[in-house]
Amino acid sequence: MRRGISREAIGCAVVSAVLVVAACAKKMMPPSPDRFAPHLQEVVTRNRSQVELVFDEPIDGRRVFVDSFYVSDANGLGVRLRGASLGRQSAGVMLWTPVQSVQLYHVQGTVWDVAGNAARFRARFRGSDKQDTIAPTASRITPVPATAGLIRAATVTVRFSEPVDTAVAPEFVFVPEEYDTLFSRTWEPDWQTIRLAFADTLPPGSVVYVQLLPGVRDLEANRSRTTAFTYFTPDSVFTAEPVTGRAEWHAGPLGTGTVFFFPETTPPARAAGLAAILPDGSYATRLRPGTWHAVAVADTDFDGLVDLSATSTKFAPPRESLDFRLAPETVPGPVRDFRRR
Repeated sequence: MRRGISREAIGCAVVSAVLVVAACAKKMMPPSPDRFAPHLQEVVTRNRSQVELVFDEPIDGRRVFVDSFYVSDANGLGVRLRGASLGRQSAGVMLWTPVQSVQLYHVQGTVWDVAGNAARFRARFRGSDKQDTIAPTASRITPVPATAGLIRAATVTVRFSEPVDTAVAPEFVFVPEEYDTLFSRTWEPDWQTIRLAFADTLPPGSVVYVQLLPGVRDLEANRSRTTAFTYFTPDSVFTAEPVTGRAEWHAGPLGTGTVFFFPETTPPARAAGLAAILPDGSYATRLRPGTWHAVAVADTDFDGLVDLSATSTKFAPPRESLDFRLAPETVPGPVRDFRRR
């Protein structure tokens, strides 16, 4: 009679098989790396100045350069691209064009995936007549506020959410005001990043405040309504006290604004501190110890001129609630003009 296989024998066989597989796995090569280039799936015309290339895998954003792409119109004439960046998703590339017409365009270029595989492509798309109505914003500013230890030449970098019109220089307000002309301005090739570089070394004990004002225009003349603000010192430690508060007026939101701080001196001084008023009316900054005066101003229609203003009595930091009630300004002028008392 044939005897059945015992449970003990089956168990030993299973254990042996597992050990053999484990030993072989140690000798096997790891999975093969990605050797396939990305493939262009579609070209989406978002509006008359934005065209998105959608691929089948994530694209290496560090290797997305405007010079890697070429666009021509129906007559074969080249179209000068204004910028290139990653698209709405990691597998997309956004091309920023001059205002298109409703005609057939050709696009070609090279992209790389995150594994370093390059893909050359050619495609066509139809120009759009849909206008871009979204205003640009300042998405990042460096150095971050209250940075200390900038013993070398200082550089302020502002990046926008999209390429902007570089023919119109963004307006910055510096405190102290002599830095207005001491920082050189350079645009990156993507037309989304501007660098303000100070060629010399900041003097010890100095604090530089800088605010980007609203009004920066994108490629379809939409003007930004937001601000960007930072301040820094070459000192190894930023010995300054916090000052925060709000600025309001009875008729509605302020938009954006500025608070200038003046040391208590005779004769009246130039501003030595600054804070940016955010759209919700709040602001925050740091000031050296001492006695100060402050004035708040706001540009409610983003035309570069002060529409509202308010003054405050003297104070000494730290101050957690230095609030302003603004009223219409009788002599509207540029924001920078209010840096003198």
